[in-house]
Amino acid sequence: MDTRLKSLVLKHIGKAAHKYWRAVACDIIAVCQGIKPGFLYDYGAVSSHSLAALTSDVFQTISHEQSKGGKKCDMCVITLEQDVMLVNIEALYRRLEEQEHCMESSTSNIIDVSENLKSPQILSFSSPHGIKLKQELHRFCAQCKQLLSKRNVDVKVAEVELPETENFNLTTIFGLLIGYPVFYWYQGGAEAANCLDMVPLIVYEIVCDLRNNFTDSQSQTSHTYDGFQSSTKHCDGSKAESLPSKDDDLLKSGHAVYSFSIPECVSDHCRERIHSWFHNLQDGVTKTLITNLQMSQKTVNLPSVAL
Repeated sequence: MDTRLKSLVLKHIGKAAHKYWRAVACDIIAVCQGIKPGFLYDYGAVSSHSLAALTSDVFQTISHEQSKGGKKCDMCVITLEQDVMLVNIEALYRRLEEQEHCMESSTSNIIDVSENLKSPQILSFSSPHGIKLKQELHRFCAQCKQLLSKRNVDVKVAEVELPETENFNLTTIFGLLIGYPVFYWYQGGAEAANCLDMVPLIVYEIVCDLRNNFTDSQSQTSHTYDGFQSSTKHCDGSKAESLPSKDDDLLKSGHAVYSFSIPECVSDHCRERIHSWFHNLQDGVTKTLITNLQMSQKTVNLPSVAL
């Protein structure tokens, strides 16, 4: 399957994708199999129709493996202004419903990093800005759900319109559609700055491998570990071991299917949500081509943070 995936990426994206064909294929498979609701294509320029054609071919390549027990899905390529994103319709629909439920609860999953703040803080949905954002996110979720309800056999291409308001930005939308457990918002629209410069950030990465051949074996699910890599620590401070894989038929991609950050100053609020989200991911890799799902974290300080 390794050679087939490489040829498909080069066929539809071109030679420019030679260095990162494996990452592109892994992201597409992760979306196809519901490990993540959306994949923002950020490896360079690509047309929505090229990404749709590539996804169709990748899906056909793994469909034989899926017929042995994997998850089938409907997919859609959406455009957001100049950006192109592949989404799993069922997974994204669930994600949007989860976000709507979250906005009606007392626990927020959005971090306010507006430039006028002294430090990042959790956005309260009962604050003036939180109320406006909640209303706009509800409308955006409803628009997406209506679009996604029109299912098709082929990978379809659709355009999603963004609200023309300073209270909305692509950073927030990408965080929602990609499926991050927590994500950023800032006041002032797309061109506004933020308050993250030189702020300690915890960067989380979810890394995986791909099985070269699908096996419907319960023993395979044991390779999705309940812990972090050896460079990180559990909540109780103990180190987690990175266990060797017993599967000899892997594409050793070590690819980060998720990568996101949170300010260290709000980590107490976010930690339980992030860990619960990761455990749900681990449960979701059963009977998929994704294996060795692991989460790592590190703390960084950057002089400038662009969102």
